[in-house]
Amino acid sequence: MNPWLIPLTYSVWTTAVLGVAIGFARRGGKDVQRHRLTELDLREHAFLSGGAARAADVSILRLLDTDALHVNRDGQVVAARPAAADGDGDATMRVLDREYGGLPLRELRTRVAASVEIQGIGTRLFEDGLIARPDAGPRRIPRWALFATIPLGLVAAVAGFLVTDEGASSGWPWLGLVLVVVGSQACVAALLLLGVFGERVVPTAPAMRRLMRLRRDDAAVAALAPGSLGAVALWGLDRYPDPVVKEIFRRSAPTAAEPAPSQWCGGTSCASPQGARAGSCGGTADGCGS
Repeated sequence: MNPWLIPLTYSVWTTAVLGVAIGFARRGGKDVQRHRLTELDLREHAFLSGGAARAADVSILRLLDTDALHVNRDGQVVAARPAAADGDGDATMRVLDREYGGLPLRELRTRVAASVEIQGIGTRLFEDGLIARPDAGPRRIPRWALFATIPLGLVAAVAGFLVTDEGASSGWPWLGLVLVVVGSQACVAALLLLGVFGERVVPTAPAMRRLMRLRRDDAAVAALAPGSLGAVALWGLDRYPDPVVKEIFRRSAPTAAEPAPSQWCGGTSCASPQGARAGSCGGTADGCGS
């Protein structure tokens, strides 16, 4: 057998699988409403960047910044004013109102992320073609191809040494080994992009380009919201300037629990504690979209 045949075949296969996988990774299954990209508000940017968990955190932090809520060092949140009947989103205030004005922060974050208002943001973004369901039908094909490519690379690497007459003294098997290492790492990266390891919100290509441009424009980030909330929406809790509040949020990360029904992905909840377990780092529940 020609010594170059195995590394060449593996390279062609890996390139083809990666190309198909990346193409599916940014396809939302809906026509993209491009005009919506310039109309997104703070919570929509947060959902797009980090899922329902981050959108919920931004909603809570906005109320903390305006002194509508207070949180103590033990993570207990209390409302400083009653919920408005039709106020700007006060899913947070309504949750607290049902609990007579107080709730542990961990529980509040979970409930707000699962609220109709926050889940409705995901519904609108999906319908407008700005996010893709992590496990939407055709994604299963490139996902399994990517999984198969990793052990296939190991087989190709071993076979390269076995079929070469010169064995380890030849350069071809070593070239094949390098290609296997690079190809396997690329497959793992593509699996992360597809949301296989811990399902997450996947922005479609136009939405991702919008986020990348926005993150490079400090003035545009500052214009999203007063203070640091724009940066929190795009990057997460690490950008919040108050170290005390930030530490309280980190200690009050939602814990794993049974997911609630989802409105926007048709399966398990994208706002479940599994998805919210990293707090503002975002994420959606395993199996979302199945």
